[in-house]
Amino acid sequence: MAAPQRSGFGHFGLAGLLLAVIACAAALASAMLAPAPAVHEVDWRTSPLDLNLRGLNGERFRFHCPPGKPAPGQVLGSGPYTDGSSICAAAVHAGVLRGAAGGLVTIEVRPGQTRYVGSVSHYVQSESFAEFWGGSFLVVAPEAAAAPP
Repeated sequence: MAAPQRSGFGHFGLAGLLLAVIACAAALASAMLAPAPAVHEVDWRTSPLDLNLRGLNGERFRFHCPPGKPAPGQVLGSGPYTDGSSICAAAVHAGVLRGAAGGLVTIEVRPGQTRYVGSVSHYVQSESFAEFWGGSFLVVAPEAAAAPP
């Protein structure tokens, strides 16, 4: 009597192989379709320090700023900014947001710096701070915000 022929798919056969392929495809699709980072609503006074983001170095966060305008003294530094600076005002200073329109802003949390240099940019005066400050952030350009850090 001849021995039964094996299909080459091992113990589970073709149906098992097909199920394994489907499971792998589903896992790959879910990894590729990861949800976009949450967008948090902020106002023109909100800073990363207010949101307890200090120490989350390298993490990126997205915010929606309402239409408005920066007030004097809301921004310290020129990028990086102190984490006590207004997110929306820093975004205008960095040129990624027009205050009158508001819009989406992405920041990246950074470690503190020994000093921060002020400047005038996009009609916003940022202040200098000549001492160590424990946390910083960068305003990420819209093109770079779409890419992973």
